[in-house]
Amino acid sequence: MKLSAVLLAGSVAFNAALVALFVSRPDLTPPRLRNFFAPGESTSAADIATAAAKARTSPPATINKAGTEAWSRLSPTDLPGLIAKLKAAGYPASVIRSIIAMQIDERYGPRMRELSSPDPNIPFWKMSNVSGLSDPARLAEYYQLVRERSNATRDLFKSAGLEDNTAGSVAQQRRFGNLSQGKIEQVQRILDDYDDLTRQARALTQNGVTLPEDREKLLYLEKEKHADLASVLSPAELEDFELRSSPITQLLSNHFGTFHPSEAEFRSLFSAAKSFSDQFGGNLTAVDPEQRRVLQQQFDQQVAGALGAERYAEYRRASDRDFQQLVQLTDRNNLPADTAIQAYNARATVADESTRIFNDASLSVDQKRAALQMLAQNTRSQLLATLGNAGPAYLKTADTWLSRIESGSAMSPSGMNSGTSSNGTAVIPFGGPSWSFRSLPRANPPPGAVVAPRN
Repeated sequence: MKLSAVLLAGSVAFNAALVALFVSRPDLTPPRLRNFFAPGESTSAADIATAAAKARTSPPATINKAGTEAWSRLSPTDLPGLIAKLKAAGYPASVIRSIIAMQIDERYGPRMRELSSPDPNIPFWKMSNVSGLSDPARLAEYYQLVRERSNATRDLFKSAGLEDNTAGSVAQQRRFGNLSQGKIEQVQRILDDYDDLTRQARALTQNGVTLPEDREKLLYLEKEKHADLASVLSPAELEDFELRSSPITQLLSNHFGTFHPSEAEFRSLFSAAKSFSDQFGGNLTAVDPEQRRVLQQQFDQQVAGALGAERYAEYRRASDRDFQQLVQLTDRNNLPADTAIQAYNARATVADESTRIFNDASLSVDQKRAALQMLAQNTRSQLLATLGNAGPAYLKTADTWLSRIESGSAMSPSGMNSGTSSNGTAVIPFGGPSWSFRSLPRANPPPGAVVAPRN
């Protein structure tokens, strides 16, 4: 929960507690309102309006002084003692937690705001995207305060028996798992703090370009957030929470497309993607191309073993950008669901046939070239017939490989990864097969023909 929201909630809780205090201790109530809070009195709507009107005519200092005196008698600086007094007065645990959280925030908030404020010595015309947390020393102190505040809240609630062990809402359980309401509130506060810090770190990048030092700061934020979460969650709770909310989960979900994994399948994908991402440290250039290829092969083998051949093929197809474009085109044109699959499979069929033609020893080079040209032209016609109105749009993409075949090349798969995706803190492989091409030798020109030099 953000500090401003906490203070607002705390203010509401304090007012509620003050009203409850006046009910239980009418002697602390301002004279003009004392009868209103007296026990055993029947109060009508008219009585409330009259009391409110009288309160408006009372000197503010009278009411403020009474409230201040009541609050000071509760000894707000002694938080364990304050909890004991509020418990003795019969206040609900939720009200006590709100009041104590407000008091803890008041202890840490001023310094945290001071640390995150821009340097007052920087001229206003140079203050674009300037934050006090750009200074590593101030940033480190801010992290320490975040952790101290979290630990203080946790320890105080635990020792006073104020932990909220009720289950969260359905939406909260979906995001946080089977955490208690109390732990959800602590986790949410940590997430809000680091979300603010991450936004500030990204705002400090130059024109949206993430430099290596920017990426290091984002990774450092992720590590610090992980450490803070580990301070309030058990290892099993933390693992389950990361499975639901980590950057890797977000990246995987963005590339699922039409693939709908079961929970067991998703856990397998997450485990493989995390192993892959940990090797990169969030940076696509952290490993050389050959090492990346090896890591991608390991990812494929792990996922294929976990999903099985059929489901693995569905996953790779669904995460292929070419197939995702086909799905969008067929949906937009209200075509049957399997139309995109038929058009997508045409590429593999063409690859097999082009390889057969290329390797046919009974054909001359010219015959092979003519056969490949015919194959490309027939495939274009088939795609247009299958996709209807969506055909011309898809052919703009398909021409990247159809034109190669038409010019005399054979097409074959060369791997199962077409790319990697990163959000600055995580890296995952995605996409369908990549392709390689073998070209026929150039045809010999007829005698006497003028041949243009090749560039």
